[in-house]
Amino acid sequence: MALAIPGLVQFIPHKPHIRIISLKAKKYGYTPGRIVVDKGDTVILKPTSLDVTHGFLLDGYPVDAILKQQGVTLLKYQWKDDDNTIHTDWDKVKEIKFKADQAGRFTFRCTQTCGNLHPFMTGELIVRPNFIYHLMVSLSIWIVLSALLLFYVFPENRSAHFKRINLLERVPGLKWLVRRRSFQFLILFPGFILFYLFILSSLWGSPVGNRNIAIIFVWILWWFALKAVFVPLGGRIWCMMCPLPAPAEWISRKSLTAVRYIQKPFKGLHHRFIGLQKDWPKMIQNMWLQNIIFLSMISFGIILITRPFATSMLFLAILVTTIVLAFIYRRRVFCLYLCPVGGFLGNYSMASMTEIRAIDPDVCRKHKEKCCYAGAEEGWACPWKQYIGNMNRNNHCGFCMECLKSCPKDNIGIFLRPFGSDHNLKGYDEMINVMIMLVVAIAFSITMLGPWEFIKSAANVTESRQIIPFLTYIALIWLSALVIFPGLFSLSARFSNRLIGKPASHRLMTLRLSYILIPIGIFSWIAFSLPSVMVNYNYILSVLSDPLGLGWNIFGTANYPFSPFHPEWIPMIQGGLLLVGLYLGLSRGFHAMKHILNDPVQRVRAMIFPSLFTLFVINILLKLYAG
Repeated sequence: MALAIPGLVQFIPHKPHIRIISLKAKKYGYTPGRIVVDKGDTVILKPTSLDVTHGFLLDGYPVDAILKQQGVTLLKYQWKDDDNTIHTDWDKVKEIKFKADQAGRFTFRCTQTCGNLHPFMTGELIVRPNFIYHLMVSLSIWIVLSALLLFYVFPENRSAHFKRINLLERVPGLKWLVRRRSFQFLILFPGFILFYLFILSSLWGSPVGNRNIAIIFVWILWWFALKAVFVPLGGRIWCMMCPLPAPAEWISRKSLTAVRYIQKPFKGLHHRFIGLQKDWPKMIQNMWLQNIIFLSMISFGIILITRPFATSMLFLAILVTTIVLAFIYRRRVFCLYLCPVGGFLGNYSMASMTEIRAIDPDVCRKHKEKCCYAGAEEGWACPWKQYIGNMNRNNHCGFCMECLKSCPKDNIGIFLRPFGSDHNLKGYDEMINVMIMLVVAIAFSITMLGPWEFIKSAANVTESRQIIPFLTYIALIWLSALVIFPGLFSLSARFSNRLIGKPASHRLMTLRLSYILIPIGIFSWIAFSLPSVMVNYNYILSVLSDPLGLGWNIFGTANYPFSPFHPEWIPMIQGGLLLVGLYLGLSRGFHAMKHILNDPVQRVRAMIFPSLFTLFVINILLKLYAG
């Protein structure tokens, strides 16, 4: 039925019409931004630009035009000569005419660099019946119902029987490599060089984002790799190679690679660091500061990811902050309690397929020296303040490998495990962080991928100068992330707890059920980041040859043409990713409940209201991506 119902919509009869649409382009959107027609309709666009020259490229259709003022339009066409050689030329036209013979959602986008928000200047053509969207909505309902039925019939967690694989034993040479003192430095140093090159390019290169290597590599390539590769596979493995806190750590240790060991421990550690060597205050040993900093950064997100100067200022601010903190506190306190990226990496790493753990916890318990925590001659005390003997979550493990070097018992391994193996969120600070990440994924999808020019204008306050719309924009994000979405989910958890007779506190039930949103959040971010790579990959090739946007052509790719990679596939791929995240979220959330509910029937009943909440969230994103 999930397949048949949206299929039947295809056979609803309709009569083709001629749709004449006056299309106006201006920074950074089209009016109308959303065009809805029926399959078989003839679409006639009468375009013009209200400010600068813009482009109009329609995904899935052979429509590529340049829009100028006073209704002047150059329409691209191709022709073959006598030798069958294809040539490209432009016709000066007053209108663009095509037949809407493909159903679905198709993005039209600007192809002429028109300003900082140029990559986000898009609109939508909806050709009904939109089978892909209807199918995804139908499948999302089917997944929720089928998952709850599946958990009822087969409550056992099959992934629990998966025997963890110790990569140090299976991968030849890996143990030797990670135990080298130079390992982390050699991994980190190339990124350290690139980091300073990005700062230079941000300060002295082109101010236009898509012409500057810092913007392209950081906010398109790195951001996608972080969400799609590093987090699902390696958790906080990015922290191992992050160049931002590295100078502070080198300064505090007074060493690049060597270990400075002292026989008599100082404040419980076998190492002395420069500065006051204080411990971070216990009152703020949580994620609340990270949550506030991340939301503050996101409030100016569209400025940050389109203005090279803003990106460089962020990098420099982090660099200065880490160095100042190194003179006051021990360990990586910025990474643990302040880093906006480290916050979501910590929670999302609970789902990753890699972990560093003790091979035999009994060996750790019997070992009095606790070298992994306090430090040894071969390795520094854990910079993340973790004791491997009782560590059961990835949240605060930065994959620095110091514990492997310190352990005299050879009792630590790097394990491959099933996706979503850590289940325990410990406080509302972590739950709110998960909610923030989900809300921001939705907000960014609306702002950057949506067709609404007034929202882009509100977020782009440094150019639009519209203070009231900007304050309204950030107020809605903060309110949604801190009040509305957490409130709705907490309410669903309370209903669930009462439905099954309140076997646990509302707090514990809410925290356990909120784990559902971690896989959903990860796949939502992958779905959001995907278009940036598929559509803008050519910018990566261009900035490699011209990193500062100064007219260089080092590798001959500076003028690589703008040619999105099958953008018509994007809604279908995004929908598929969201459905995968939905199932993984429900299944991992169900098994997370086992610690407080042994009865699978009770667990299924407890999942009903949170499942409806997740279905609501998934369908918001499906509407944005495919509807």
